[in-house]
Amino acid sequence: MPPENLLGKEEGQGFVQLMQQLPQERLALAIGAVAAMERAVKLTVEYTKERKAFGKPLMDFQNTAFTLAERKTEAMIARVFVDWCIERLVAGDLDTVTASMAKYWCSDKQVQTADECLQLFGGYGYMQEYPISRIFIDSRIQKIYGGTNEIMKLLIARSL
Repeated sequence: MPPENLLGKEEGQGFVQLMQQLPQERLALAIGAVAAMERAVKLTVEYTKERKAFGKPLMDFQNTAFTLAERKTEAMIARVFVDWCIERLVAGDLDTVTASMAKYWCSDKQVQTADECLQLFGGYGYMQEYPISRIFIDSRIQKIYGGTNEIMKLLIARSL
């Protein structure tokens, strides 16, 4: 292979280079999870304010309001944590354990948020014409790529 095709500075260091980028990759996945959570909550709030059941908007039902309050709170917590992780990355001190925490927790919450928001759409949520369906479908892979959430927990546990 010609030297101009070499990625990186030294031949044979591909795995080392990959490992050095894992915290940034995991943070990128956490950022995507937060964006999906926020979008799911926004769409669901809009929908439940318009959709009626038993003569009143779904948002007027306590279960709906409480569910969305919980999801919005967790999306905000995720946003603050991810923003803090971004600050650590920019400062050059985002460690693997913290990035693993962000990837695992945010992607778990993304799946939970997508599932609970889809539930509030009822049968409509399962139809792909509704964006919440796509958010639901796309969320599940987040717990797998970039290292499964079980691997993230293992990495975190090893640091204890």
